[in-house]
Amino acid sequence: MQTLNQAKRLETGDCRLLATMLDVETINYKRLLRLAWRQNSYMKRQDVDRLEANAADWSRYLPEADKARVSRERFMTSLGAQLGIPVPPGNMEALLGVASDADRQDLAGRIRRLRKVTTELARQNELNRGLAEFCIDLAREEAEIFKRCVLDDPKACYGENALTTNRGPGGVIVRQA
Repeated sequence: MQTLNQAKRLETGDCRLLATMLDVETINYKRLLRLAWRQNSYMKRQDVDRLEANAADWSRYLPEADKARVSRERFMTSLGAQLGIPVPPGNMEALLGVASDADRQDLAGRIRRLRKVTTELARQNELNRGLAEFCIDLAREEAEIFKRCVLDDPKACYGENALTTNRGPGGVIVRQA
């Protein structure tokens, strides 16, 4: 049985299709990486409007990236079944052993590029998560300061015309969370 699996080869046409699928997936994750970089910048600048637009872009492009990944995984699983090779979803290298040398090198390079982009995306998402937590903590602290100011001495925050004054922490929160 082992020699039967060894004799089966991944066809060049299948390798080309797989290469295209890897490229499409990489392009989708690069787009998400650019959005993650922008998200970080917008959070630092507290640009709420651009954050909202960026979130809308995420909701539009994330399903495309997921669709590309699922399609590639299904195709690889199908190829593996045809060749009698188990292909777990996370193991993109599972089929490389049955590809020609040229196809193997090409696919391995594309897999490396995809892994590099997804690793960078995961890292940037983690940085953004930490920054978002910081922003939320900062907003809580500012809200607490504002609350104490209003409870202790409302005149320090608001003038007689109910507009905020220039004294004290009144007016601290202006769509900056």
